[in-house]
Amino acid sequence: MLPKATVEHTMPGRLRVKVSDFRGDVSYFHSAIEKLSNYPEIAGLRANPMTGSFIIEHKTDLPSIRKFAADDEVFDLQETFLPPPRREPPAPSGGRADDRNSALEGGRATLIGLLGLAAYQATRGHGLGPATENFWNAFGALRILKNPTIALVFGGLGILQLTRGLWAGSASSLLFYAFVVRQLSGSSPEMQAPANRTNRNPKTSSD
Repeated sequence: MLPKATVEHTMPGRLRVKVSDFRGDVSYFHSAIEKLSNYPEIAGLRANPMTGSFIIEHKTDLPSIRKFAADDEVFDLQETFLPPPRREPPAPSGGRADDRNSALEGGRATLIGLLGLAAYQATRGHGLGPATENFWNAFGALRILKNPTIALVFGGLGILQLTRGLWAGSASSLLFYAFVVRQLSGSSPEMQAPANRTNRNPKTSSD
């Protein structure tokens, strides 16, 4: 009996399919890629075993993909009703501009407030946080600001604080850092069909 698959998302030329029963089964997804990538109608194919999903880029339609998968005993693609995209009512004239101006004003007020607090803490002799905080700022400078110079400065401050024995921040801060790093860098690895597999009977590579 073929594993059941459901359509998670579809758009012209692209389809996301989920096979929940085989989530985490690397060998299944590797075999599925080998089989489905033989069809010239399938232009691209990626699989993520950790989420149990496929991304299928194609030049055909859903019934054809369902037939390909069934013929090669990959999965049984279920008829899944996908509701049409929700249409939001049009914003009144000037609504978007007003929202953008409000966001800009809010961001400016936050920036001024944080700069004021930073100056206040500096006057009290609390200019530098612990090493973990400075290393976190260095990470944010590289990942978010894309500024190696700022990252280098904060990295140096972190090393300085290490030499002073001020290395750990509060438990709640460290826990938050861990969650954010996991979110930013914990995406599951994907499998991808080789680019040269474009026909039903591919030639065997000599190497």
